[in-house]
Amino acid sequence: VALSETLTILNEDEARDLFGKTSAGEKPPTFFQLSTSERVSAQDKAVERAMQRIATVARKHKNWSLVSLAVRVRLDAFTEVKVAMDKMLAELNKQQKEEYAKWELCKKDIDHTEDDIKVAENTKEDLDEKHLNLVNTIETLMKEIEELKADEQAMEVALKQAGEQRKAESVLYQTEISDQRATTNILNKALARLKTFYTPELLETHAHQQQEPNRPGFAVGDKPAEPKDYAKSAGAGGVIQLLMKVIEDAEAAEKQLEMSEQNLQDNYASFVKSTSATIQADRDAIAEKNEQLAAANAEKSETEGAKLSNKMGLEELNSLLQAHHTDCDWLLKYFDLRQKARQDDIDSITDAKAVLSGAGFGK
Repeated sequence: VALSETLTILNEDEARDLFGKTSAGEKPPTFFQLSTSERVSAQDKAVERAMQRIATVARKHKNWSLVSLAVRVRLDAFTEVKVAMDKMLAELNKQQKEEYAKWELCKKDIDHTEDDIKVAENTKEDLDEKHLNLVNTIETLMKEIEELKADEQAMEVALKQAGEQRKAESVLYQTEISDQRATTNILNKALARLKTFYTPELLETHAHQQQEPNRPGFAVGDKPAEPKDYAKSAGAGGVIQLLMKVIEDAEAAEKQLEMSEQNLQDNYASFVKSTSATIQADRDAIAEKNEQLAAANAEKSETEGAKLSNKMGLEELNSLLQAHHTDCDWLLKYFDLRQKARQDDIDSITDAKAVLSGAGFGK
């Protein structure tokens, strides 16, 4: 509205009369065509066309700089107007190039920052996954270490119990074998005493009498003499044989005890060996897993540091992207429109300059 009013004021009759009085020697140009009855020069028409061309673009784009230039076309000498036109053209072309460069830089900065954010977000996902895996690994290692320690402790308890049981078995064996040997020793002494008391001749006579019993037709022998207080018995042979059998059984029982004790000792030794190997294997596994746990904890700490750095980097990149958008969004949105409007300004000034140059000013 203000621009239209300004152009209207410049075209009023009073303004035209005033322009005529303040002219610097050359016939002042008129803003619009005067009455058809009034004759105007070619230069006046050229000035009018140049002014109208600039004014039309100024009104379209609401450009006060062009309004000022249009006024100068109306008031100033051509040489001064040309200088002003050249200066404005240079400024407009400069703005056009700078804005284009800014537009390219904005696109480049935004694209580059968005790419960096994408890379950082991918890195964040990788770090989160790595951190989760490390946490799970640490939990698994701690659980396995506790299980190995429990197994080691159970093996040590079992080994101690087996030792106590072996000790008790050994004490029992020593008692039983001692009793058995004492029994065998007593039986052997009894056997030796019988063997020295009963002679072999007596045993043979007794056996012969048993083979010749009384037969019919034979005379019966004399009545046996009355037994004395003490006499050797012919039946002692069976006692000796029975005693020898008892001694043999006792010796066999002793050997059985010895074999049983040896088996128990061998089994205990085998159990101690295998259990000790298991305990050592558990200890070695615990040591190895403790090393893995320490490495996992160190890597976890490093990963957490990387996560923190990544978080800060992402925040900075997002802030930078926001700054780019704040600085560039308006330009990116209206770039084509601004470039076209400025080009219209350049074209209007160029056309006006050509019109004025063609009118023969300065010749």
